[in-house]
Amino acid sequence: MAKTVTLNNAKVPNSNLSKQQREAIRTLGKDEDIIILPADKGRCTVVLDKPEYHEKVCKLLSDTKTYELLKRDPTSGYRKKVIDKLQELERAEVIDRLLYHRLYPGESVPKFYGLPKIHKEHAPLRPIVSSVDSVTYNVAKHVAYVIGPLVGKSEHHIINSQDFVNKIQDIQLHEEETKTSYDVSALFTCVPPKEAVDVVRDCLEKDNTWKDRTELSVSQVCGLLELCLNTTYFIYNGKFYRQRHGCAMGSPVSPIVVNLFMEQFERTALDSFTGTPPSHWFRYVDDTWVKLRKDQLTPFFEHINGVNEHIKFTQEPIKEGKLAFLDCSVHVANDGTISTSVYRKSTHTDQYLLFDSHHPLVHKLGVIRTLFHRADAISSNEILKEEEHDHLKSALGVCGYRKWTFHKALSVNKAAKESNTRDSRSDDTPAERKNITIPYVSKLSEKLRRIFENIKSLCRSNQPTP
Repeated sequence: MAKTVTLNNAKVPNSNLSKQQREAIRTLGKDEDIIILPADKGRCTVVLDKPEYHEKVCKLLSDTKTYELLKRDPTSGYRKKVIDKLQELERAEVIDRLLYHRLYPGESVPKFYGLPKIHKEHAPLRPIVSSVDSVTYNVAKHVAYVIGPLVGKSEHHIINSQDFVNKIQDIQLHEEETKTSYDVSALFTCVPPKEAVDVVRDCLEKDNTWKDRTELSVSQVCGLLELCLNTTYFIYNGKFYRQRHGCAMGSPVSPIVVNLFMEQFERTALDSFTGTPPSHWFRYVDDTWVKLRKDQLTPFFEHINGVNEHIKFTQEPIKEGKLAFLDCSVHVANDGTISTSVYRKSTHTDQYLLFDSHHPLVHKLGVIRTLFHRADAISSNEILKEEEHDHLKSALGVCGYRKWTFHKALSVNKAAKESNTRDSRSDDTPAERKNITIPYVSKLSEKLRRIFENIKSLCRSNQPTP
């Protein structure tokens, strides 16, 4: 009853955009001469003349060493390959009918687009392929589920910025040492699929934990993987292209495969160097932070660029004692000690979810918690933490956040945490629960949430005592 009354009395919330702003958005949306994109990095929106954008994309696709123009749509051919493979696995009774349908090919064609790198001169585009619901998308997700946990068992693997900071916090550079970073050029289009599949096969044969996640054999997993990595076609502006080499961009399994490939690469590179290898080598996908002797800087850089003909690095040297890695700025003091703080590119806009936007309050408080958590995790001392806190309060203040929001977001509600812990441990929780998602409507959703919480509490109080 309460839900019905609430819905009947609900009103459409006021727009947080003015009439002029709404009209400007409609006008921009109808303008066929421009294209509006998010920047590759920096949290800003870029408006490009459509001819300029098209010219930049065509420049990328004109690289005949990386891409080739196809005469026709190859979707049906790839679709048949996937279906044949699934039927073969079903006949072998390693997948059932339900999994067969889950892995069945999607209907969409992979789409190519580019995001402007506004932090670089002339704002070149970063090539992106959206493969959602494509012919191999479902298979790739399943293979990623099977082989994903194999990643990260190397001592050089970095999970995130906090993991990186924890691993370097006690490092000290001596006078004869320096730090640098390496970046693999176009990693996804460089890793050869055949070598990548061989690496995955080797990992599967050495680690049997994946058998808990599937009934497929090593050869069957690798067969599906090979199919995913080699389905590299896409469409742009009505024309079909194929990526000539490398792993399929946009495939859910490709990041896992290139990570495993790079783990093997770094083992080979470090073990085969005849000089003094780096004392520390930490890698996040294609970005690597290294501590090594100054006299080995050039020899080692030349060495890693000669290990594999497909993998080539660029190098970022230390500047004024500072070096950026992920979203960390790593500073070396005169005595060789290391400190870390949050790093932002010069093009970063400090634009976050506006407080007057139609999102639940919990989402807005989550923005504060997330940013302050990152500040505390990355900043290596209290002075740097305070500086980052002040910056965040100023930036979020511009986005409409008030003082009370910081207090509410950052204060620890122990009672709520204990309640959540009790809920998660309750033996009365149903083994299977279906969720229904409804759209968020300002003020109305908050009322409905309170009603549902009251019903939940009432149901609990009516449960018999064991």
